[in-house]
Amino acid sequence: MIVDFDNIWAAYRIEPVLRNICWHWEDNQQWVVLGGNGAGKSALANLITDQIRPSRGVLTIGDGLQSEQAIEHLSFELQRKLIDHDVRYDDSETRADAFDVGTTVKQIILQKHEENDRFDTIVQQCGIGHILDRGIRFVSTGESRKTLLARALFEQPKLLILDNPFEGLDSRSQTDLKNLIDELLCSPLKILLLIKQPQEIPKNITHIIQLNQGEIVLQGSRDFVLGKVKIDEQNITLNTLPPPLERPFKIDKNKPLLELQGVNVSYNQQVILSDINWRLQWGQHCAIAGPNGAGKSTLLSLICGDNHKAYGQNISLFGQRRGSGESVWEIKEKFGIVSTALQLNHINRMRIAEVVASGLYDTVGLYDNCKGREKDIAVAWLDVVGLKELALKHFNQISFGQQRLVMLARAMVKSPLILILDEPCIGLDDHHRQHILALVDAIANRGDCHILYVSHTASENPACINQQLQLTPHADGGYTATVS
Repeated sequence: MIVDFDNIWAAYRIEPVLRNICWHWEDNQQWVVLGGNGAGKSALANLITDQIRPSRGVLTIGDGLQSEQAIEHLSFELQRKLIDHDVRYDDSETRADAFDVGTTVKQIILQKHEENDRFDTIVQQCGIGHILDRGIRFVSTGESRKTLLARALFEQPKLLILDNPFEGLDSRSQTDLKNLIDELLCSPLKILLLIKQPQEIPKNITHIIQLNQGEIVLQGSRDFVLGKVKIDEQNITLNTLPPPLERPFKIDKNKPLLELQGVNVSYNQQVILSDINWRLQWGQHCAIAGPNGAGKSTLLSLICGDNHKAYGQNISLFGQRRGSGESVWEIKEKFGIVSTALQLNHINRMRIAEVVASGLYDTVGLYDNCKGREKDIAVAWLDVVGLKELALKHFNQISFGQQRLVMLARAMVKSPLILILDEPCIGLDDHHRQHILALVDAIANRGDCHILYVSHTASENPACINQQLQLTPHADGGYTATVS
């Protein structure tokens, strides 16, 4: 026996998250937990890892699994903790080179252990040999998730819980990871997958439990459950968008919104971007694509004021040469941003309405209570993303996917001129993905906001896209841009 749930109920604070869970996992089984955002998948995993305790019922963990080292749980929350730790010890401001690489990918995996043949094998399996010396803060979302998997495999746990393992990976990496997981499912290692879409389930999974709103909908053998899972038709109805706020700036519409000419970016002699040439005109909405590690997030950081590598290069924003006297805040006020990095760095203890309202000031958090006009604007956008009823909950009480929707509301409260969506559908089930796409189109169709949309899935692009930027390998290293 691996685990046994006997009439388990559980809650975060006083909010129930699991109800009457009866589930028995035998040694010869490999399970998937299937469910949408807020279904209770992470809560079930947190019970197994003793992060929360049952409020009712009996939970039994099998022999040899009670120690902390026996179970590894890979999640976006673990990614958040690693980044928080790395940022805390960043000493870039006191260094002569003004750059602290931080904890490298190799250090994350080894955790002070010595390299050995198993390390080399795992690095090859996960396809991360080329980023071993990079800091964990300077790799892509997909690369950091592969790093965490390599670390877990190097630790040799007895039970591995993978929370949405394919999120943030390009199509090739998804295929490679699914093949690796299928190999691991045939090994003595026990694996529990938390997944939103039936099509993501690896072939060697034997059993499935489906959750919805904290309760079991179906459980049993793979064929039995998949034969009964219903794929709901997506009927998306959007609430009316709140009226745009009056902007505190004027822009010359006779000049491009963005223009980059011959832009190059390197870190510690590692070439990331080479000879980038790109112009975004008024009325254009651009889809940005490229494999994990191609520099998509780096490219976006050059234009939204977050990357010092933009200085001294031929970059113009809103008709003004970058570095010609504008402040970072004057740049930021024109952008709304949804990204994994921003989400993982957000303050967990804040209420959701406060997280959204902080977008009015481009801050990570509010320095006063959310009230009056701020609260009205925040709640109006929460209503649009379907989370109005959660306004007073804390950010860390909701699922990663629901947090993603909150971050979209946060990005839109100030009526940005450009909305940057860096993998906005990470962590979202199919219903919420379709909601996001419909909402992005509604925002674009209103005509006062331009979309920069990063995704690894071509079918996931919103209909408003009328420009494509593909990052492809450059002969001199790094990636360059092909724009069409």
